[in-house]
Amino acid sequence: MLHFIKTFWPQNMKRQVRELFISTTLVNLALSMVMLFEPIYLYQIGYSLQKIMLFYLIVYVAYFFLMPLGASFAKKKGYEFSILLGTILFIFFYISLFLIAQYPFLFYISALIYALQKTYYWPAYHADFARFCGNDEDGREISAMNVASSLVYIIGPALAGFIIYEWGYGALFIISSLIFLVSNIATLATKERFNPSDFSYKQAYKNLFSKENRQALLAYIGFGEELIVLVIWPIFISIIIADVLNLGFIVTLATLVTTLVTLYIGRLTDSKNKRKILSLGSVFYSLSWFIRLSVTSSLGIFFVDTMSKLGKNIVAVPLVALTYEKAKESEHFGQRSLMARIVFFEMSLVVGKLIALVAVYSLLFFVTDQLIAFKATFIIAGAMTLLYMLL
Repeated sequence: MLHFIKTFWPQNMKRQVRELFISTTLVNLALSMVMLFEPIYLYQIGYSLQKIMLFYLIVYVAYFFLMPLGASFAKKKGYEFSILLGTILFIFFYISLFLIAQYPFLFYISALIYALQKTYYWPAYHADFARFCGNDEDGREISAMNVASSLVYIIGPALAGFIIYEWGYGALFIISSLIFLVSNIATLATKERFNPSDFSYKQAYKNLFSKENRQALLAYIGFGEELIVLVIWPIFISIIIADVLNLGFIVTLATLVTTLVTLYIGRLTDSKNKRKILSLGSVFYSLSWFIRLSVTSSLGIFFVDTMSKLGKNIVAVPLVALTYEKAKESEHFGQRSLMARIVFFEMSLVVGKLIALVAVYSLLFFVTDQLIAFKATFIIAGAMTLLYMLL
């Protein structure tokens, strides 16, 4: 039985991937405690849906133009140092976010700090993972990372709900900040070896809009749905489930149900056609968005959140595996650097989120009925999810 379970787990993780695995698990523990409550917090202190969407619009517009600078920094100073700065900026972001209630001007400062955090963290993270993940078990390594994230997301929302209930948002942000700091111990335990090199800011935008990358760009634009699942969906379920403690436990239970299935997806990705799995996952995940149109109870939220997380994992594992394969292939054949492909992936993802932001922001101006507005955003997300099949 133990041997059977081990076949779903990666057997040959490189040291760099193991270090990133530990670091990322701790980062996700901190994020699992706060991310769900980011938009809910802004909503509860009096910001409208339009203003919340404006917040994230500032974040992703700034990130779009800063991202190549983050890639350049990572190539010159090292992936792990860039990740370290990204986690420290997480702390500054959550401190700033918490103080918005007292100092409203921090609404804009917080958005810019968040953009900087993404700039330093994500290009370095994906480039580090893509460079060192195994060629024959990349699917299992990615699914293992997702499972580790899912495990902490099982306890994170419930723990966060309890902390907010007992001590408030301030305590939640302090505890999360400490975990962000501790997450760097694994990656900084050994010295990173790398050859400093340059990265072209101008070329990053040429790659993004080049004819040869057009289909991949459209596929990654599907990530616009993430903006809706991370911002609109939490606010929607907080309206249906007003008690933050119960809200945390509902999300925790939904995550628990999907965790073990993700291991199987990783093994399947390594042994079967990744694009077929991606296509099936896209349809299944899209369906979860349309089912949201009829959700009106806690039981319905549990069902659709479980289905949604499962669908996203079926999509994410083969999609990221294909992306990393393309990145390593580019470096191997000397066509472009690995980082160039990673930045293309991240910039495409941001384009998708900006499209979703503009669509939802515009929708909220024309639709006055809040329930209808929520349902319209779910339709937008369901349509965007189907774009993943183009990769």
